Amino acid sequence: MTIPHLIKGLAEGLNIGADFTTVIGAAGLLSSPSPLGGSFDLSDLSMHNFPIEHDASISRQDAALSNPQPFYNPNWQQYISFFSGKTVTDIPTAAKAKYARYQDSVAKNPEFVYGLREIVLSYGENALYLQGMADPISGMAKVDYVRTFFEQEKLPYAQGWRPSPAPITLASLGLMVVELSATSPEPLAEGVRVLA
Repeated sequence: MTIPHLIKGLAEGLNIGADFTTVIGAAGLLSSPSPLGGSFDLSDLSMHNFPIEHDASISRQDAALSNPQPFYNPNWQQYISFFSGKTVTDIPTAAKAKYARYQDSVAKNPEFVYGLREIVLSYGENALYLQGMADPISGMAKVDYVRTFFEQEKLPYAQGWRPSPAPITLASLGLMVVELSATSPEPLAEGVRVLA
C-alpha cells in the first residue's frame, strides 16, 4: 500500500476524504519495516498496540488472548447483539455495544492495554463503520449492511449499499467519536482508566 493508492481506493470505495486517508496511511508507513520506502503491507498493521491494533476491538480478539488478525465471531456476536430487533444502527446503541466490548476485555484480558490511543481507536472504529455504512452525520446504517461488512468482510453492494455522497473526513469522524463517547453508559469510567 502507498498513500496515493489508499487515497484513490478509499475515495472510490467509501468516499473517505484524503485528510483521514493520509493520517492512517502515515500510521501504516510507520509500521513498515522500511518506512522510508513509501509503502506498507496490511500484515504490518498487526503489531500489538501499534499503529492501529488495539484491545477491545468489536470484531477481533485481544492479542494477549489469541491471534488478533482474523475475524473473531464471539466478540462480534457480543457487539452486534445490542442491535437485536433493530433494522438500523444508532449512536446510543453503538456506544453501549462498544462499552460492553471494553468491559469484556477488561474482565478477560489480564494484559489489557487501554490508554488515550486505544480509546480514540476504539471509538474511531465505531465511527468509521457507522459513517461508512450510512453517512458522516446520522450513524444510522442498515444493520444488514453492517453485518455484511464485518461478517463477510466486503462492501454490501449486492444489498443496495452505496457510498455516502458526503465524504468521511477527520472532522466528521472526530465529531462522531465525541458523540459516541458522550453517550457511553459510563464515559467517566473509560476516562478514569486512561488517566490512571
